[in-house]
Amino acid sequence: MLEAVTDELRFLTQTLEAIGAFALILGFVISTMRCLLEIRRLGAKEAIEGYRKALGRTILIGLEILVAATIIKTIFFDRTLENMGLLAIMIAVRTGLGWSMVLEMNGRWPWQKKKRSK
Repeated sequence: MLEAVTDELRFLTQTLEAIGAFALILGFVISTMRCLLEIRRLGAKEAIEGYRKALGRTILIGLEILVAATIIKTIFFDRTLENMGLLAIMIAVRTGLGWSMVLEMNGRWPWQKKKRSK
C-alpha cells in the first residue's frame, strides 16, 4: 500500500515538472509568435510591451508549477536539512522574482492598490 502511494507521488511530481517545463516552452513560443504578428499591426513598441508582459506571466505560471513539484518531492522523498534549505532558497527567489515581475508588468508592487484613473 505504501509503495503504491509512493509510486503515485513520484509520478505526480514528474508530471508536474514536465507540465511546468512545457508551460515555459509553450508560453515562450506563443508569446514570441504573437509578438511577431503584432509588430506589423501595433508597431514595435506596443508589441514588445505586450511580449514582456506575456513572458512575465508565462514565467510566473511555469515557476509556480515547478515549485509545487519541488515542494512535494522534498517533503515526501528528499527530506534532508540540505534539501529543505534549498527549497526555502528556491521559494524566496521565486517570491522575489514574482514581485519584481509584477512591478515590471503593472508598474506597482503586488500589495499596492491600483491607481484610479480620473
